[in-house]
Amino acid sequence: MRPIVTILFICFTLNLSAKTVIDMAGRTVEIPEEIEKILPYDSKTSILLYPLLNDKMVAAAMLPGKKNYQFISSQYASIPEVDVKNIEEVFSVAPQLIFAGFYDKNENKESVLKLGARLSIPVVFIDLSIDNLDQTYIFLGKLFHKEVESKKYVSFLNDLYYQIDSLKKVTPAIKATAYYTLGTTGLLTDPSGSKHTEVFDFLNIPNAAKVDIPSGGHAQVNMEQVLMWNPDYIFTASFKGNSSAFLSITKDSKWKSIHAVQKGNVYQVPGKPFAWFDHPPSINRIPGAIWLCQLFYGQSETDTRTSIIQFYKLFYNYELTPAEYLSLFN
Repeated sequence: MRPIVTILFICFTLNLSAKTVIDMAGRTVEIPEEIEKILPYDSKTSILLYPLLNDKMVAAAMLPGKKNYQFISSQYASIPEVDVKNIEEVFSVAPQLIFAGFYDKNENKESVLKLGARLSIPVVFIDLSIDNLDQTYIFLGKLFHKEVESKKYVSFLNDLYYQIDSLKKVTPAIKATAYYTLGTTGLLTDPSGSKHTEVFDFLNIPNAAKVDIPSGGHAQVNMEQVLMWNPDYIFTASFKGNSSAFLSITKDSKWKSIHAVQKGNVYQVPGKPFAWFDHPPSINRIPGAIWLCQLFYGQSETDTRTSIIQFYKLFYNYELTPAEYLSLFN
């Protein structure tokens, strides 16, 4: 098997010409002059690249447990998935370039850089922060000479950012707190500053969870902590194939004294084709931000529905019907 891998390596790393670019992490990277085959390092990067660069994606990174994609173009599901940690799988799709998303320029990038060095494939970093997605599509548009194609994504995001800024200016500071929980217990959460709850930070919504940001995964808390935080809103999401805690939170007596439960402010976060808050935290958080504008800033349901349907059409290449839109919240 080893000789075959070596042959593949020689075939796709020989470049007749190259150019130098500065990626969004500020790194100087030498890349091929003509790029026709790209590979995202992880699922959150796959989702961001898909709208603009699906014609160049030789594969998508694996999204654990997600095999039935709904409300997204069938083209996405047809893109083969590879395990980027499996060297032979990566060689089999012969990428010229690996893209990896980040949220903070200072975050540890060692694993993807080691992979790129091992494969002799250049790595380009792009920004996945929810408030910089327009800049990311501008960067990708210029890099691939797709400025015209990227304009519609940039325009949508710019309009959204402007709308959110306008809502913030005319709305008094939000005092109601929000608690986000994944899985069946209601006790797995993320505090302010986590990429998993960046939608709250982006909209200046106070995060009820007062715990340290976990180094990996999510923070495990106890019922006493949740009772003490007493959130005004609770958002639940399924996790690793398990259902969300929505039913247990709304029916179990130990939750009944919490403000969110008393006021009927417990919500299940829509998750088709990808969760609106995270998992993976990528462009799929934009519908979540739009929805939260309705819940916290008084945006009309009509404006919310119009914007989210437009998002699905632009970024997922899917025309949501009115019935399908409503089903997202069931």
